[in-house]
Amino acid sequence: MTFLKRAALSAMLMAGTALATPVLAEDLKIAMDQIFQKMDPHNSNYNVDYSVASGVLERLITFDANMKLVPQLATEWEGSDDAKTFTFKLREGVTFHDGTPFDAAAVKANFDRLADQSQNLAKNSLFKVVDTVETPDDYTVVLNLKEPFGAMINTVAHPSVVIHSPKALEELDVQKNPVGTGPFIFKEWIPGERVVLEKNDDYWDSEWPKVDTVTFYPVTESATRVSMLLSDEVQFVHVLPAELSERVENDDSAEVLEVPGITVWTASLNMLKDKFKDQRVRRAFNLAVDQEAFIDVVYSGHGVVPDSPIAPDTRFYESQGAFGTDLEEARALMKEAGHEDGFDVEIWGINNSTGVRMLQFLQQQLSQINVRAKIVPMEGATRSEKLFSSVDPETAEFDMVMGGWSPSTGDADWHLRPVYATEGWVPKIYNMAFYSNETVDQAIADALNTGDADARAEAYATAQKQIWEDAPAVWLAIENKMAGRKKGLSGVFQMPDGTMQYAKAEYQN
Repeated sequence: MTFLKRAALSAMLMAGTALATPVLAEDLKIAMDQIFQKMDPHNSNYNVDYSVASGVLERLITFDANMKLVPQLATEWEGSDDAKTFTFKLREGVTFHDGTPFDAAAVKANFDRLADQSQNLAKNSLFKVVDTVETPDDYTVVLNLKEPFGAMINTVAHPSVVIHSPKALEELDVQKNPVGTGPFIFKEWIPGERVVLEKNDDYWDSEWPKVDTVTFYPVTESATRVSMLLSDEVQFVHVLPAELSERVENDDSAEVLEVPGITVWTASLNMLKDKFKDQRVRRAFNLAVDQEAFIDVVYSGHGVVPDSPIAPDTRFYESQGAFGTDLEEARALMKEAGHEDGFDVEIWGINNSTGVRMLQFLQQQLSQINVRAKIVPMEGATRSEKLFSSVDPETAEFDMVMGGWSPSTGDADWHLRPVYATEGWVPKIYNMAFYSNETVDQAIADALNTGDADARAEAYATAQKQIWEDAPAVWLAIENKMAGRKKGLSGVFQMPDGTMQYAKAEYQN
């Protein structure tokens, strides 16, 4: 409780004033870096949406701060040896915010929705292998798959696989009115301004929540977010640009949080374009770019150079050895490929300050091998629309696209398959290079066809090696995830996948 609130309460009590309504313990205000899109994680691709919804809509399984699986609405789970049947035991005594009981039928309604590909939800692809959802009793759910899928448990833990009230699914537009089981209840969403949540006094874990309201503000300008934190307009800044971290560190009232990330940033090379069909050109692009300098320029040194298509903290990662920077070799490869004088490319990216720095840096680096890059920064929603709604692989305008992918399941499957498998070509998922390799596709399939961890590791090692050799992208950085937080606040933090958690927010009075 702040000093002013304590003082006001003490004065009222000393005066014998009757408190007609409870005094708020604390309010939490959070500044996010993007505009909120949808309150239905089943139909969103945005970390900002997952983050806001996480205190309202819960999952069967979630992750701790280190991306390790922990129970939430499920208390235990297991998969069959053939990776085709997965059983979940559910938590009892849980109620949705609208009074509907949480049980196997509620989970089935949500899993059926995710599995129904005709829904055209953004996250239907996560459940496309699900054949049937059975409910042997009120607190047991069984997923039966059409084919083996060794990554199913981690997939169920993805931040989009939340459990809506089945009544809300039938009667409300859950994209605007989410109803879940979480410690906070959705109150209002004023698009472009704020989302407001209130505490759930009937939350199944009686120890939580410890704050009365949580308000999220979309603040796309980084410096403004920091100023709001330092003036106590907000108490947490999700996504703190590294170049502004010193301002927070130097303020006695705030602190910087930093964790290794699992988002790998790349410039995907459109391999349907003649210029990028030659592996020598693709390798030359990687050798021409100084990744260490990129991390210094874009992230003020807060990151690491990729040495595999996936990040070190992703399950089944195996190092392939970083490319390093070798301009002489890059120029020699371009000459061998018949492009000594270079060529023109168009690179798409995001128009925020970080995105523009990325584009400008890449433009300068590629000029060293006579590549003339036209950079096209665009608003995030515009970029998403062009890539994931209207793009045709055969007529795609771009030569390169800047982007980052975070496997929010924590498993190699949800990085390698969406970004590098043939099935992941945009607009379906996130393969912006239109990369296709039979060895990679088969290795990914092999890894999913078993529940044996050693066999999965071997298959993913094969995939990583082949992708690294083929170089369908310029691998740029794995940035550390940074956030700003008011001192005295705990339980609010950023995750390695780029989402955040706030369910156990608490002020240390």
